[in-house]
Amino acid sequence: MASIEDGKKRPFLGDEEGDHEAIAPAQRSKTHRVLFILQIAFLAVNLALLFWNSHLAQNFNRCEMKDNASTNTYTPARSALQYTVEEIHAGSDHNPFSGPPRPEVDQAWSQLLRGGIIKISEDELRRLNKTSIPLQDGSGYIGYLESIHMLHCKRIYQSQYPEQYPELQGTDAFAPGHWDHCLEVLRQGIICNADITVNTYYWKDGEIQGNRTGARTCTNWERISE
Repeated sequence: MASIEDGKKRPFLGDEEGDHEAIAPAQRSKTHRVLFILQIAFLAVNLALLFWNSHLAQNFNRCEMKDNASTNTYTPARSALQYTVEEIHAGSDHNPFSGPPRPEVDQAWSQLLRGGIIKISEDELRRLNKTSIPLQDGSGYIGYLESIHMLHCKRIYQSQYPEQYPELQGTDAFAPGHWDHCLEVLRQGIICNADITVNTYYWKDGEIQGNRTGARTCTNWERISE
């Protein structure tokens, strides 16, 4: 049989348990509110960072487009421009473009200079902001790539063997003025498209020699030629 003390304790224990049951949901609710607020704050920070990064990306793209527009002149051959890494073997004994005159040298230069004259459309000519000679069939205008123009300085090679190229003697091809023109064209081309490949030196028979052998970044000439 329960004592009076037990009767006194029972309501007290009951109230205490009820208080725990009442307080626990309140604490959970408060914790949930805190977590919800933290999640909202985290989401807001992420959205702010997303908008900020998008803004920076747009500004970067605009600046890049502006830089490209100011540094790249229009050319209809732009789509053919592709860069590759090539191994240069300087001083090779099997260079088809030098050495004593022979049919192989003339054929190599002729192949290199093929397609010297190209056809450009009226729209391309307008975008170039230039004028040119129209084709008789009205299909476009004639033009040429500056790289092909530079390669025409093969006359420097031919001038070393005047007896092998008698048909060029007494023509503008071998005139001093043409040599000045070639050197100026090459000078401008080298400065305009400076190759920043770093070369080194080595000793050979007590003398310093330059070493051009090695990898360098080049335009894909076959793609341009095609």
